[in-house]
Amino acid sequence: MAPSFHYADARGLATCRDLVIKGNQVERIPMPLDAASVSVINRVVGLIGLVAGLTFILGGGFMIHHNHLDEFLLNPAVAEGQVVENKSKQNYPGTGSRILPFTSYQAIVQFTDQQNQTVTYRDTFGFNPPSFQVGQSVRIFYDPQNPQRAMIDRGLKNYLIPAICLGFGGLLILGALQRLRYRT
Repeated sequence: MAPSFHYADARGLATCRDLVIKGNQVERIPMPLDAASVSVINRVVGLIGLVAGLTFILGGGFMIHHNHLDEFLLNPAVAEGQVVENKSKQNYPGTGSRILPFTSYQAIVQFTDQQNQTVTYRDTFGFNPPSFQVGQSVRIFYDPQNPQRAMIDRGLKNYLIPAICLGFGGLLILGALQRLRYRT
């Protein structure tokens, strides 16, 4: 039976299978990979990176489109609204979840659209504590054809998560392309 010992050197921790004893010296056995193995590893890691990067980019694009951020960037109708209520919402995570039930508050905002109609909008995001005080003025982006499709202007916070997804996806794709271009 092989001796069970660990040898730590400046490069890390090695087990007895990675070492050879020559007299009083313990040396690490190099585990070289041939060019074909390195090429296969680079291709597999590159393809995984491409798929992950594309997933993040598509996810960020979906969030932009699903939340109508693209419409609000290209054709914004802007109104000043006023928070009239912070509506409580009970959130119950699924069974088996370690997260306890909690309450969040969604701002109810009234604003006047371009046709002088009063519109009441319920924010899609809920926070605890509430993001806005009752009576606070907020800027609203809305769709002129359907004013119920609206969004409270939170500045860069509106675009933070999609921007992180797009940026991270772009970095993954750049790394994957570099890995795929690597030749041994």
